[in-house]
Amino acid sequence: MYRKPRQKDRSGILDLDSLMDILSCLVGVMLFLVMYTVLELGSMAYQAEVLVSRKPAPGSNRVVVLSDHGTVRVLDVRAPLNELLSGFEIVRSVAEVSVFVDASRRASSDQYFSYSLKYVSRSTTELVAMLDLEIQERPGTVGDSIRQLDEGSYAAALSELNPDDSWLAFAVDSTGVDVFRRARELAIARGFATGFDLLTLDFPLTVALSLGGIDDLLNPEGTLSKPQR
Repeated sequence: MYRKPRQKDRSGILDLDSLMDILSCLVGVMLFLVMYTVLELGSMAYQAEVLVSRKPAPGSNRVVVLSDHGTVRVLDVRAPLNELLSGFEIVRSVAEVSVFVDASRRASSDQYFSYSLKYVSRSTTELVAMLDLEIQERPGTVGDSIRQLDEGSYAAALSELNPDDSWLAFAVDSTGVDVFRRARELAIARGFATGFDLLTLDFPLTVALSLGGIDDLLNPEGTLSKPQR
């Protein structure tokens, strides 16, 4: 006897096609949200760095930071220069300028550099402009490597500076790029305004003085041609 085949009862089987469509949409939305959040955070981090690495405030002190030979050295000549010029306020004539230099013949130094004054005859009525500051590297001294920045002399120097009136001008050579990046990050985190340029300084370094003082050292309008990068 022929029997008609019975159709299978599918009423008890759950149809998952709609569920898969919903899950696919949810995954797509979540991926979009994650990508959007990452892009927003990156943009906020960039904006935060730009805002902190601001232009130097009017009247701020320029402190040079040498990033060379894979190390960092702070070149802050204000204290040595003040020591060398102690008593110069009594000089009243051109002849007395050379007498002052010959009589003192003194030198000042810090951890990495030594400083001295030289008399140079120039056509100017500004007596201090007849003086050059000569900066020499102290032999046998080495700056902070990238592993020493957090607790070395660089960190100590930053602790002694006031971020509100100090601007760090980085002079970076081809071997100091990596240590410069880390040193600048530390400076920005402490609230310092910074600038930099790629250059190599040859010692002894001679700087002509003026009433503007040490702000003429590596002035952004001269040696540091791109101070706000």
